[in-house]
Amino acid sequence: MKKIIQTISIAILAVLSFGCASTDSAARGEAPLWVVNYRSVYPSAEFIAQRGEGANREDAIADADARIARYIQTEVDSHLTSSTNTIITGAGAEAVASKEISTQNRTEISSTVTLLNVENPVSYFDKANKTWYAMAVINREEAWNRFVPQLEDARTAFNASFSRAQAENEPLVANVYLRNAWESGKLFLEKLEYARIISDQKEAAYKTDRENIAKIPALLLQNNLESTLALAVTGDNGSIISEAVTTTFSELGLTVAKSAPRYTLEVAVNDNETGSADTVYKIYPDVSIHIVGRTGKTVYSYIIKWNEANGKAAGSLDRAERLAFPVLAERIRKELSADFKARMGIK
Repeated sequence: MKKIIQTISIAILAVLSFGCASTDSAARGEAPLWVVNYRSVYPSAEFIAQRGEGANREDAIADADARIARYIQTEVDSHLTSSTNTIITGAGAEAVASKEISTQNRTEISSTVTLLNVENPVSYFDKANKTWYAMAVINREEAWNRFVPQLEDARTAFNASFSRAQAENEPLVANVYLRNAWESGKLFLEKLEYARIISDQKEAAYKTDRENIAKIPALLLQNNLESTLALAVTGDNGSIISEAVTTTFSELGLTVAKSAPRYTLEVAVNDNETGSADTVYKIYPDVSIHIVGRTGKTVYSYIIKWNEANGKAAGSLDRAERLAFPVLAERIRKELSADFKARMGIK
């Protein structure tokens, strides 16, 4: 019986000794391993992690959260800059629909970080340094599952416009869809950069989408080159109206020539003369501008009318036109570009 009791006592001592040996290092005044080397506890293959510090626990957690947000922001901005430079280099800077793709919207960054579910699993007070430490941690697998619906929504929006552009035979019309695709593609590209931070392996499945976004500037340029306009004018006095029209389209990046294989720029000037009396001519001119494809399809129309109730009167029709047409030409210079941009999706 005595031997049995001795054996039990030894076993109890062994258990107690093991319990002391496995007591948390923080309880013995030693810093936890994650304070010394957090990568060993939260490996980068599984976690996005940052360690923060502060005068109290709340400050340490806030610092860790801020560090992880800055890390994500810096990485996304860096990757976006690299991606944008690649697109510009590949297509020519003049072809880029928008020179800048950037995550300057900090609200978007904050909401994305929130979506990824930052956790603060541990904190520790270092008595010697009188400093609190805390971790901010994102589980990559869980974050991907939360983020992928946003990524797929952005992909769907981009593909809707890009697919329509690819199916369109008219270059001018195709560019409308391409510009829409470029705008949605910029948002999609930003989402892809967040996705790459979460899991570059899973994000690699979107390689074709990245390539399609990168094609857009070159496609816009090529379509512009194929959209030369052959000028056909009727009713102008000299070149008062046609010069204003030609200058406007040239400034929009389109070439206006005497002949072109695909488009005709039809400019018709009508005097709308009310008749002459006592050698006085009164006109209420208007200008119709149409871009017509070789199939006869009108891809753009614009009409500008005389907006003065009394018309323009002069002793001769030529004189009336020379007084009225410059007024319309000035309006064309001010209004045509904005209308074309709005109708054709140009920012």
